[in-house]
Amino acid sequence: MAINVLSPLVANQIAAGEVVSRPASVVKELLENSIDAGADNITLIVKDAGRTLVQVTDNGCGMDAEDCEKCFLPHATSKITSSEDLQHLSTMGFRGEALSSVASVSQVELRSRRLDDELGTLLVIEGGEVKKKEADLCKKGTDIKVKNIFFNTPARRNFLKSDNIENSHITDTFLRIALVYFDVAFTYYNNDKLVYKLDKSNFKKRITDIYGNSFRSKLLEVKEEVDVVKIEGYVSSLDLSRKNKNEEYFFVNKRFMKNNYFANAVERVYAGLLPEKSFPVFFISLTLDSKNIDVNIHPTKTEVKFLDDKIIYSVLHAAVRKTLGQNTLSTQLDFEKKDIVFPSFNSKTKYYQPHISYDPGYNPFADGLHNEHFNDVVYSKTSDSQLAFENSGFDNEIKVPENFFAPFQFLNKYLVTNMQNSILFIDQHRASQNIIYHRLIKNEDAQTESQQLIIPYAYVTDAVKHNKIKNRLEDLKKLGFELLEKDDEIFELNSVPFSLSIENSISIIENFVLNEQEEISGEENQRESRLFAIADRLSIAYGKVLSKTEIIKLIAELFKLPSADVLPNGERVILRADEVFLDSVF
Repeated sequence: MAINVLSPLVANQIAAGEVVSRPASVVKELLENSIDAGADNITLIVKDAGRTLVQVTDNGCGMDAEDCEKCFLPHATSKITSSEDLQHLSTMGFRGEALSSVASVSQVELRSRRLDDELGTLLVIEGGEVKKKEADLCKKGTDIKVKNIFFNTPARRNFLKSDNIENSHITDTFLRIALVYFDVAFTYYNNDKLVYKLDKSNFKKRITDIYGNSFRSKLLEVKEEVDVVKIEGYVSSLDLSRKNKNEEYFFVNKRFMKNNYFANAVERVYAGLLPEKSFPVFFISLTLDSKNIDVNIHPTKTEVKFLDDKIIYSVLHAAVRKTLGQNTLSTQLDFEKKDIVFPSFNSKTKYYQPHISYDPGYNPFADGLHNEHFNDVVYSKTSDSQLAFENSGFDNEIKVPENFFAPFQFLNKYLVTNMQNSILFIDQHRASQNIIYHRLIKNEDAQTESQQLIIPYAYVTDAVKHNKIKNRLEDLKKLGFELLEKDDEIFELNSVPFSLSIENSISIIENFVLNEQEEISGEENQRESRLFAIADRLSIAYGKVLSKTEIIKLIAELFKLPSADVLPNGERVILRADEVFLDSVF
């Protein structure tokens, strides 16, 4: 086999696979370039989840005509000139492959002008090839539009996820930069709708501008400085926690990073203080000498290698512990409080033992009705089953396989029927879970029975969570959750799936919406696992009594699935007892 040297265009398209994996990658590179250009006012515009347009406009230093074209060349960068510079990096992008990779898989339109220049430059590139270059009367700074990403590599465009997922990645990328660069004003539009308008501020104000004023009183300042590292930021008080780690932020030298090791240093402080399977919220910025870190070990630079990680771990743990200890004691044990008023007693006042009247012959269970699980809900007038089959696409006359007859429920856990010379024992919970799971995978209505709350529940969110839930209201309705938007941070929860508590309902909503964006590697598997867990929570419970009609419909729906016998995790749904099985037993 002959060895071929790839052309620069093909090589760039291959390199783009690491640098430009999705529209959010373009957003990251363009925002970082604006910050490195000294901009203090940046606007991000996204259309069609970044497929059609990603545009970033800034008031940075701008470029001349030569640099406008040169910045799209491979390994072109203004950040470093020699290998020694790698030991003293303080900028965001520095490898010089981002714009080259972006231009190779999209249509780019760049306008840029320096402050002292009368005219700027317009440059149009398509698929890595310069189509137009001319003088342009543009504003000071840079305006770059990246259009039709992956237009010349349609196979990679097909691997992009739904608009909801891609927009979620874009929002996360935007927040990771906007949070720590609080001295820069940011504006973000998505499909011509204003998502964020963030003025210049301080760290705490920027956090509350993004997550809402409800965070203001629940953020505790962390501040510590030693020779190795300077730690600044905020951690949550004990009345603010999350069921996931989506709001755990670390920044090193103003660059977002992922570090489970340091996250453990913070989480250990909260061990035993938060509800089970809950995590703290924190926004922590680490500043240290750039020669003691290596940010170039991962293509997206979100993983950072530290020279003194054990020392930093110890300092971080001690700093958070000190902050939490001081603030917890000061709020819970206030010995200086003066407004405690005790009732006064008059010695001349006569007191009487209260008299309680009751009927010793009253039996609350005499009518045979006994509700062991009282909830403040009123049940909708649908079937008794957790899995509702009304209007689910069944014919009025259910067509069942030959020899399928007389199904019944056994121990309120199993369905028993006869089919093709076999007796089938079907786990009702797993059968229901299998059906709901396959509906969710296909983005269909889960058709779970809902119960309407007598008193609507005020579901208080934050700005980030609110936007994500708002975009998925129709999908949540398919799961059985009816939410009504009340204001910028509150939803009114009116209906939840049958037998689910408010707490479990909120957990499912957040798991469904907030965990939608996953890491690129193994993303689909993680989505399937999440939907499988949600289906488990929504499925028919063991002990639930089903009518004959419900049993027949459940079995018929089960046998429509491509894999009725087992769940995706390998658990058995159906046990078949045929002649061979019985002979082997006896």
